[in-house]
Parts: sequence; C-alpha cells; structure tokens
Amino acid sequence: MGESDDRSSWISDAPDGLHEEFDWDVMSPSVAVVQTVAAAADREARELSPLIEALDPDALDELLGHATDSDGDVSLSFQLDEFAVTVTGAGDVYVRTKRVGP
Repeated sequence: MGESDDRSSWISDAPDGLHEEFDWDVMSPSVAVVQTVAAAADREARELSPLIEALDPDALDELLGHATDSDGDVSLSFQLDEFAVTVTGAGDVYVRTKRVGP
C-alpha cells in the first residue's frame, strides 16, 4: 500500500470499518463510494440514501477522479446514512459506522 498505510490502519483495524482501494481511471469515486458503503452496510446500493443527499456526485468525481500522484493527500470526508466516509485522491475509500453514545 504506500502512503495510505497510516490512513488505512485507523479504519481497517477497527471492527466497524471497511477500506477499499480503487483506480479512478477504472471506476468513478462516486460509484466506488456507493459500492463500499453498501458492502459495509450489507445492503443493496439502492437501499441506501442517494449519494446526492450527502454531496454532489459529479463534484466528487471531478475533484478526485482527476487526481494525480501528487494529489494523493487530497481527501474528502462526509456522512452517508449511518456511515462516516473518507475518499482520497489516491483511490482509497474508508467507511466506518458512526459511533452512537459514549
């Protein structure tokens, strides 16, 4: 994994987290987010709230889909349903369940 090792360790080791890696030339960030959240939720993608309720999918694709190696530190975090999502320019999608209570 490269530079994302530090970022992935905080979520991939957590029991309530999922980390997937994508090539933005093959799959758009917006589709990757929906697929990863659906996998984390163990639900069909159509059962989730629409991504557009959290952010503009076209803007996400534009921001991260054209990221270069030098943009690997670019990331965006947001909430979708009960999940906290972080997407990076390097092709990482981190999804974790939002904790409720103490």
